[in-house]
Amino acid sequence: MSLQQVEKDQIGLDIAKELFQTQYACSSLSLLSGGSANFLFRGILAQPLQDGRKTVIIKHFKEFISANRNFHLDISRCLFEEAMLKALDTFPSTTIDNLCLRTPHLYLFDGKINTQVLEDLSGTIDMTKVLKSPTALSVLPQSISTTIGRVLGTWLRSFHSWASEPAQADLQRVMVDNKPMRQIRYAVSYGAFTEIVRKFPEVWERNKTALEEVRDMATVEYAKTTEENAGEDWGIIHGDFWSGNVMIPNTPSLEKQQSKEINIFIIDWELAQFGRREYDLGQMIGDLYERKHFMEIESSLWLIQGFVVGYGALSDEMAFRIAIHAGVHLICWYIRRDPTAPFTEPPKQIQDAIRIGTNFIVKGWERDRTWFEGSDLACLFNRKC
Repeated sequence: MSLQQVEKDQIGLDIAKELFQTQYACSSLSLLSGGSANFLFRGILAQPLQDGRKTVIIKHFKEFISANRNFHLDISRCLFEEAMLKALDTFPSTTIDNLCLRTPHLYLFDGKINTQVLEDLSGTIDMTKVLKSPTALSVLPQSISTTIGRVLGTWLRSFHSWASEPAQADLQRVMVDNKPMRQIRYAVSYGAFTEIVRKFPEVWERNKTALEEVRDMATVEYAKTTEENAGEDWGIIHGDFWSGNVMIPNTPSLEKQQSKEINIFIIDWELAQFGRREYDLGQMIGDLYERKHFMEIESSLWLIQGFVVGYGALSDEMAFRIAIHAGVHLICWYIRRDPTAPFTEPPKQIQDAIRIGTNFIVKGWERDRTWFEGSDLACLFNRKC
């Protein structure tokens, strides 16, 4: 059950009152749509900032998700996101062919009201909305899709390496404690996928042994302590790395703007946690493949290709784990949709998604490199998507 409008308005009034004595005092706040976990407002500042900015984004956290007050979500997530955003201010941006990727600036965190004041990324749109739009191919043709993929992959590799450096030891000690979000990430992925596949007996019966082994492996993995999971493929990860958390310019043609710098942003760091780096890679690939499967958007495959090339060298072990995670993510589309809404996709298309996701998992578990080299995920092994 969501909050009534009068309750949302009161949240805005309380925030405005709390910010009144700060440089982020706002003359007005507008509730923004999008995002089901937190309450987002755009604030018009009473006085511009020193750099001339006249607006900010205000992100307010509750102990439940904004879309459903009965869905509990640990309030500590705002503290972990604050820690990440502060640290990331020292992390350099990544630029390829005039596409510059970075994270938004955190101006202020008010712990009394669990509220952040953030840089306003005005003029941007999340990449998922673009991929779902009728104009996806014109906004994201092959050249720009491949470049966006490359900059995403290059940035992610740099982030994973930076977050594991001794200089980030304090951040590492903080982020290993984000256990509530780690539990949620498990619950909506490895804790759920086998029950989804069971709904498709033809797929389940042929593959249940391998699927159960993967589930059990991940269950043990998520339960281990940081020390037990120490290894080169482990470290701080974004934890929710998908196209909906990639903000790109809201324009009919990115190619026409590429002669000047184009800013791309990675947002929503509250699920950042200690985990396998393959989780970030597999989630993005699984998400993009979901767009390809259900909407037949070629841009998705171009993005995947650039993403893998940008991330760089992968061991076979990493590649197989990425494929497994991508498969789990694709299958869990089934529970990410609105559970109260009827399916609009044809039954065969739904079953094919479960079958493809299962193939990614099983073939990854069996380490069947030959199979993958003839699949849409060939780029994980031979860079030829």
